[in-house]
Amino acid sequence: MPKRNKRKRASARVTRTRRAPKTQKASTPTGPLVLTLPSEAIPLLRLEILREAGPELVEIARRYWTPKVDGGWAEPVAAIGSVWKITAALEKVCTAYLLSTECSACEAPLSVANRSGAVALGGHDLRRSAARRSMGGAECSACAREREAEREREHHEALERERKAERVRRGALTKFLERGGFVEPPSRPERRVIGLTDSENEDPLGVRAACLLYVLIRHARTGRALPASSDTSALPYGWMYPAAVESVLLRRLFERGWILVDPSAVTANFDFDEDERIRSFAACAVPLRLATSPDTTLEDLIAVLLSHSARSHMEGIVEEIREMEVFDLYLYLNRLLSTEYRYPWVSEAKRVELYGHLKRGLEHFSYGQMVCLCWRAVDTAASWKERKGLAAAHASSASVTTLGGKIDYALEHPASSLPEYSTPRSHPEPPGLSAGRDLLGYLEILREQQRGCPLHDRHLPCAFCLGTLYGGGEEADLIREHFAELGSEAVSSRPDLATKRELYVGW
Repeated sequence: MPKRNKRKRASARVTRTRRAPKTQKASTPTGPLVLTLPSEAIPLLRLEILREAGPELVEIARRYWTPKVDGGWAEPVAAIGSVWKITAALEKVCTAYLLSTECSACEAPLSVANRSGAVALGGHDLRRSAARRSMGGAECSACAREREAEREREHHEALERERKAERVRRGALTKFLERGGFVEPPSRPERRVIGLTDSENEDPLGVRAACLLYVLIRHARTGRALPASSDTSALPYGWMYPAAVESVLLRRLFERGWILVDPSAVTANFDFDEDERIRSFAACAVPLRLATSPDTTLEDLIAVLLSHSARSHMEGIVEEIREMEVFDLYLYLNRLLSTEYRYPWVSEAKRVELYGHLKRGLEHFSYGQMVCLCWRAVDTAASWKERKGLAAAHASSASVTTLGGKIDYALEHPASSLPEYSTPRSHPEPPGLSAGRDLLGYLEILREQQRGCPLHDRHLPCAFCLGTLYGGGEEADLIREHFAELGSEAVSSRPDLATKRELYVGW
């Protein structure tokens, strides 16, 4: 056959094929298979089964989830098959919803994974409705995810607000540290004039602050920041003693330009107002530093203590040392009870009596002799406790009474020698005790130098010069001449007057 005819016949076949009517395929149902159970009564459960599940799994799901009308389940699980196999198979292809128990947020039926979950939410008869969200009702998984996402979003927003506020607070703290306080601190000459006491006859506070300042000077020589007095890891019992109220003393030293807040302080130690500006801070809760070098601060402190009322200042320092010795002996006796004998500390009811015995003893005996009496009192009380078979608390209480008796006996028999003991190296002595003793000894040396001043017998006493000079008066010119006659020796022999000469050298 010619090729032309083949092409004609082929085109005819293509035409017939194209014009042939197309057969429509049967449409397959989409979405899960939905069953409501029980089928013969009010539906309590709705099952959504994947189309991929075979008829056998659909029948197992129907038998597993079919409830009784009066509560319970139509068939026990054991009658259907293995429990763990059924639950594992149905979990992949079937989702059950409690029609009477709705989500507290979107009011959609809640899904359950097994029969136990259904009974827990819907009750034995599967008819219990869920509580509202305000009452802590259950939520569907979608609402729970949305609620968790909202909670996370709020948490991140709160963190971001806190970061911004912290940056503002840190900026305010930086300005506070650069300025040196709420206002510009007094200059070095001004703080010498102001001193440490108030005009309301608060000499004890001034001397106490001086003792604390000398402790800080000694600690600052190590090159480290001054730890907060409330830091029990660095200062288990503070700088001095509890009755000193170190927060008030530190505040006074800060306000008068002797100490500043250390840059290592954090914003948590400060109280900020609504505008994130520093309102206040606890002086005993922040690390501190000296406003000037330790040598300069010591020079100014000595000038303040010896400029006027030097004798009363030194007597006040002696009293402060006595208070610290009482507190140190109190610690020694209690630690001796707890570490050596495993007894409790002296009770609060006996603390006042113990302090009274310690103060009375230090009026007649040295510190080392009182250490000896405390050791003997504790040892005697421990022996008495073992003989009598009493409790440990009785021995702690008896040590106080025994100490009072031993002090009385030592006073009544002065001929019997009383040795001096020293506390063990492990004993945490208050830092202010040794510092106060050193300060007192240093002041006594300087006082001897003052007594050797060749101009001390003039009609203008040296100890009176400071108050007269700053108070003014007709004798101010004579006092300036007196300073000038001291010359260069004033710096070494008269630190209280040397400052005045430097301040008024141009007069």
